[in-house]
This record gives sequence, structure tokens and C-alpha cells, in this order.
Amino acid sequence: MLCVRNGNYDEALDLEAYVAKLSAMHPKLPVIQALAAEVRKTTQSLLSQLLQKLRSNIQVPECLRIIGYLRRIGVYSEYEMRLQFLRCRETWLNGILDELDQRNAYEYVRGMISCHRTHLFDVVTQYRSTFADLTSESEENHDGGLLFSWAMHQISFQLKTLKIMLPKITEGTALSNTLETCMYNAMGLGGVGLDFRGLLPPLFEEAVLNLFSKNMNTAVQHFQLVLESHRWVPLPGFPPSSSGEETRDDITPPSNLMDHPPLAVFINGVYTAMNELRPCAPLSLKGVLAQELVKGLLDVSNMLLAYNTTRMLRDNESVLFLALCRAFLEVVFPHCAMCFGHCYQGGACLITDAKGSFEGLSSLVAKSPARDIPKPLPSAEAKNVVENGSLPSLENGASVNIERSGSANMAAPPNSISPEDVEKITRTSSV
Repeated sequence: MLCVRNGNYDEALDLEAYVAKLSAMHPKLPVIQALAAEVRKTTQSLLSQLLQKLRSNIQVPECLRIIGYLRRIGVYSEYEMRLQFLRCRETWLNGILDELDQRNAYEYVRGMISCHRTHLFDVVTQYRSTFADLTSESEENHDGGLLFSWAMHQISFQLKTLKIMLPKITEGTALSNTLETCMYNAMGLGGVGLDFRGLLPPLFEEAVLNLFSKNMNTAVQHFQLVLESHRWVPLPGFPPSSSGEETRDDITPPSNLMDHPPLAVFINGVYTAMNELRPCAPLSLKGVLAQELVKGLLDVSNMLLAYNTTRMLRDNESVLFLALCRAFLEVVFPHCAMCFGHCYQGGACLITDAKGSFEGLSSLVAKSPARDIPKPLPSAEAKNVVENGSLPSLENGASVNIERSGSANMAAPPNSISPEDVEKITRTSSV
């Protein structure tokens, strides 16, 4: 027992063999049989210690010694010994994975991949080195495909974990780094015949598609919220961008979208989706992602049509609303196509080819008469309107009549100024 406690396994096994020999020679002596029973208990303790060592971080020389001790004990057959070896090493690997923090999906995946890249390679190498003396030319035929089945179990576990964790990664850069790490890991395991790079693309394609769809849905939802709460009043004019015209290598947001806050919010959402897509844009998803972008644009178009149908807008509000619709068709749509073209070569054509899907909004804009957007009121004139109750006048002196959106006009208020009066006032002021 003392030899086992001190780790003197060779001496302990020599004593166990000697006592077993005495027990066979003197089967009727109680003292010898009692000694043999005590040695058998010690042997069980020795077996537990050896298996526990297999569940720790050991190298090939230690594996060889432990397997040699197990063979001397003679508890397991050769197949059972190989199976026990792989089970103990798997327990050690699982212990390392259990220490990782699963609350951060990106860090957990990186830790899992690092663990498999280093230790899975070592376990396969240890197995082949430890049992090399009994391994025939066909390893699978000798051990019944035990190592192959165990290795495939580990690869399947890694792929299942990726399928669960990748949707929780919300950054395109993190997805790109994870893909690069996984490819490097699979290539490294190729040295022991475990190259599984061909199984990775479908998992990452699904993650990229889900991330892009989520970001586009968020952009559409934010557009809807801003549109519902938007007040149709003229905004101060914003100067054009000083960077000049957009180039293919430098896309700047169109400055005239600042006149239409709902569209500006939507473009910000599209930028977010594109920025997360660019670091990891699978070529196989080019057409699918283009459809997702067109779907988001169609959702915005349908929201504008529904807004026009369900809301009653005054004349100046209708002008602002139609200007927003026109900006969506003439500015937002081509700009989104250009952004997608920066992610995929020739991707802009996939978006512009779908312009025929926006016939409803195009008809609404085409049927409405073109009018200038009302200018914001100066503070002094706005105060005069509040005090005197008169209507604000535009630069050409014409007054603004209040109308419902649509073809039917409301009757003019009793105190409104007629066009003849406006002409007289204009002539008098010029004199």
C-alpha cells in the first residue's frame, strides 16, 4: 500500500505478482489468502490512480508507462484498454471546456477551437504512439475503427457547438475571425487525418445570413417607428457634402437625406448591416443577401403606401411626404445598391434589377403634381402668424391654402386672401 501511495508502481506490481504466486502455491493457508485479498484491494487503488493520471495533462512518455502498468495488472483486454484510454482523455478535454465562460459566445468558441487544435491533435498522436507496437498496416481493421469513431465524435461535437454559438455572435468581424480560426484548426488536424474544413462553410453561411437579416429587420423597424412619430414640418436646409461626388471607393451618405429623418434612420440601419457583412461575405450568398436587401426596401415601400392610405395629410404635409417618397426612389434605392456593390462585385445590378417591384410607390409619386417643398418659417414670421392668425406667405407672395391629401380640396376659410388681393398687395408694395 505504501508503494502505491508513493507512486512506486513497479515495486507495487512486483509485490502483487509475488503474492499472487504464493496464493497459487498455498491455496489453503489462511494467512496467505488474507494477504492476497489485501493486495487485491491495493491493486484496485493502483488501477484508480493510473486511470486518474490518464485524465490529466500528460505527454507521450507518461502514457506509455501508464499503459505498460495496465497491461501488467491484466484487468483489461487490449480493446478495453484502448477504449479506456480514449474515455479518460475525453474526460480531460471536457474538463477544459467546462472551465470556459459560455456567456460570451465569441470567447467560448475561440477557447473551444484552441483546445481542440492543441489537445485533440495530441490525443490522437498519443494513441498512435502508445499502441503503435500492436497497430497493423490497417489501423481501422485492428481496433475496429475505435480511434476514427472517437475522433469523429469530437469533430461532431465541435460542429454542433458552432451551430449553437455562431448565431449568438453579433459582429461581422468576430464571425470572420472565428472562421479563420476554425479553418486553421481544421488544417492543423489534417496532419492526423482530421481535416474537416469542408464542413465549416454551411455553418458560417447560415450565421452570416441570419445576422444580415436581423440587421435589415432592425433597420425596417426603426424606420417604421420614426415614420409613425414624424412631424411633417419643413426642416432647415442642409448644405451639400463638401467631399464632392461619391466615388466607388468612398461612399458618403447623401446629405439631402437629412431633410427626411425616417429615410436617414433607415440608411443608418442599412450601413450597419453592410458593415457587419463586409468582413465575412460568402460568395455563395450573393443572390440570397441581395434578396434580403430588396425585401427590406420593399417593406419600406409598402409602409409608405400604407401610410399614404391611412393618414389624412394637409397640403404642405402631403408635399413633404411625397418628397420623402421621391427621395426613397431616387436616392435611397440607388445608394443601397451601390453599398451592396461594395460588398460583392456586380452586386449593385442584382438590386437595380428589382426596381420594377416598386411600381406602386413610383405610380404614387408620378401621379402627384410636382411642388416645391415649403421652406421653414423664420422665427419673427412664425411669431406674427401666431399673433395675427394670418397665413404664412412664401417667397413669391402666394399664400398657402390648407388641403386634404388627395384630389378633393377643402373650402377656403372666410378670412383667407384671394389671388386678386394678393396681386393688389404685391403691386402696392412694389410702388
